[in-house]
Amino acid sequence: MSLIRRTKPALLVSFLALMVGTPAVFAGAPEGPDDTSSLHITGALSYKTRIALPPDALAIVELIDPSVPGGRLVAEQRMTLDGRQVPIPFALALERTALIPDQTYSIRGAVLSGGLANWVTDEVPLDPAVESLDLGTIMMRPYEPIPFANELVCGDQPIRVGFLEDRMRMQVGDRTFDLRQAISGSGARYVALADPTTSFWSKGERGMLEIAGTAYPECIPVETAKTPFRATGNEPFWSLDLTDKRVELNTDLGETRINVALTEPELLEDGRRYRNLIEDGNLVVSIFDRPCVDTMSGMPHPATVEIRLDDRRLEGCGGDPATFLQGPEWVVEDIGGGGIIDRSRVTLNFGADGRLWGRASCNTYQGEYRLTGESLTVALSATTMMACAPALMDQERKVLDLLARIRAFEVDPTGALILETDDGRTLSARRG
Repeated sequence: MSLIRRTKPALLVSFLALMVGTPAVFAGAPEGPDDTSSLHITGALSYKTRIALPPDALAIVELIDPSVPGGRLVAEQRMTLDGRQVPIPFALALERTALIPDQTYSIRGAVLSGGLANWVTDEVPLDPAVESLDLGTIMMRPYEPIPFANELVCGDQPIRVGFLEDRMRMQVGDRTFDLRQAISGSGARYVALADPTTSFWSKGERGMLEIAGTAYPECIPVETAKTPFRATGNEPFWSLDLTDKRVELNTDLGETRINVALTEPELLEDGRRYRNLIEDGNLVVSIFDRPCVDTMSGMPHPATVEIRLDDRRLEGCGGDPATFLQGPEWVVEDIGGGGIIDRSRVTLNFGADGRLWGRASCNTYQGEYRLTGESLTVALSATTMMACAPALMDQERKVLDLLARIRAFEVDPTGALILETDDGRTLSARRG
């Protein structure tokens, strides 16, 4: 993914579900404290600043499960204010069957205008075991998007880059630079407004930094710097491990092992290349940002790797297959070849920590996924227990059965994720 696209000022990511209309389990006024089958939550949203809310203001209160990255939505209340000001009272009610026993939940709120968050609360933890909760007044604060969305390291120099309107802002130590885009043959090059010898050249998620004419080593995401890049190939079998400082190549069943310092990369239109890695001979490593499928396991990888070792050419795949799965939510389009019920919603979310969560049709689910060099498996740990129309419940059973039997996946040329079961059935999804 392009660094430019990732670093533009983001909307309130943690409140994305508020803006896309995720349906609530149940929201409304409490029916009475004697209704022990329901949980009733009341309170009010407010702020101290004497600023009037705009006429189109929309207040939203969510009950979430914070154990899921980003917070799984359990219930919500939306209130069109029509000129009303703070404090904003709310009353949220939901069936206890939507709650997982012994789970901790949180309340959070926001006021939006024009689809964007203006005011937000911190998350307020609560104990759902009681019959009713009066949270009193929950104070909100102005929402301020974080401009420095990407952290990279250029050799030993950490930097932060982001976008403010039409310019890039770069923070290097205690210095801050504003840069404008300049003409470049490939990638995107930005030059400091007050100093043309200071620049940042973006190439995908990587880049090259120059400050006052001094060039720094290739800039890579902080997490990438911590995690070695690994590639493998077959016939002959070989493996490559590449960190920010060294590269190690093993082949010929262990008889050939090379561990040397990494040279500066040559940036390509679709990747990078490392030359002159060894003095006695020729070793060139090229990493292309093109999907690759392992010829033996069938596992997809995000990078194609080519190695020139003297007069030999080694080809294979590299990078973490999990990067295909992680990121924005997947929305299921087909279940076992039978399509999906109109206006129903089935989703998949793969967390970087191995968690899996989403909506199965009527209920939400959570669990874990595990990727090995040869397979993808899923273990579901919990689902909510709501009852819906028979057709939805039947579709949900099919979804949960398919997830439990997933063994492999692929991403087709159109970008669709295809999960494959041990008996040949599939579940197809696209980014939401």
